[in-house]
Amino acid sequence: MTIFESIELEIDESNNIAIVYFNRPNQFNAFNIKFIDELILAFNSISNNNKIRCLILTGKGKAFSAGGDVVEFRNADKPDEFMAKLVNKLHKGIKILKNMGILSIAAINGACFGAGLGYATACDFRISSEKATFGCAFTKIGLSPDSSSTYYLPRLVGLSLANEMLFLNRTLNAEEALQFNLVNKLINSERFIEEVKEFAVNISKGAPIAFSFTKSLLKDSFTDDLETHLDKEAEKIVKTAGTDDFQEGLKGFFEKRTPDFKGK
Repeated sequence: MTIFESIELEIDESNNIAIVYFNRPNQFNAFNIKFIDELILAFNSISNNNKIRCLILTGKGKAFSAGGDVVEFRNADKPDEFMAKLVNKLHKGIKILKNMGILSIAAINGACFGAGLGYATACDFRISSEKATFGCAFTKIGLSPDSSSTYYLPRLVGLSLANEMLFLNRTLNAEEALQFNLVNKLINSERFIEEVKEFAVNISKGAPIAFSFTKSLLKDSFTDDLETHLDKEAEKIVKTAGTDDFQEGLKGFFEKRTPDFKGK
């Protein structure tokens, strides 16, 4: 079993969920090379576990993630070479996260900035604590953005607000994040992570193959032309029609009960 230092991995196979806790609370869960290496290992482990149907990302302490570790930026002998190495790993993690067949939830417990915001926007759902704040912060220190920040953010909040966040470094509070569709849900509760887990367990009861295909179709919809995308939709619905899950779904519908999907 892999021993992690910068993250904590919780596997709950009985509920078909996994939780990755960012675990550098004294550094506000800022990303460094070791952190990202461990995150990629955890992502690959989760991807290879066919009992997991939903992944939660969240932070230990007061922050989700403050973004890149600016102390390491300052101490780098060759900042451009260091940044090239860090960003390569950050982007590898984003790609694995988006290509997973399972759904992902960013449980945003506090400050969510820079690459942390990039990872949150790359998740399929975002659930926010009332204590959370959101921002980009790249240009504030003379950097252009990374970690999908210029890809998903304008798609979620619109180009005008994305411009304010990216160029003017506007920070959103949790209520604003909900208002502008940056997050799906706001939880004002001391039971924040418990309620996120309940949300994840509900997702995990869905049809895994149908969910995986739907996630893939949504991802491709940003780049496909209509004809190509219709062909993909036709291909995937035919495949799901041949699954045991589809027959179970029909039975559940006609018997007026919740289907028991097996991912077959």
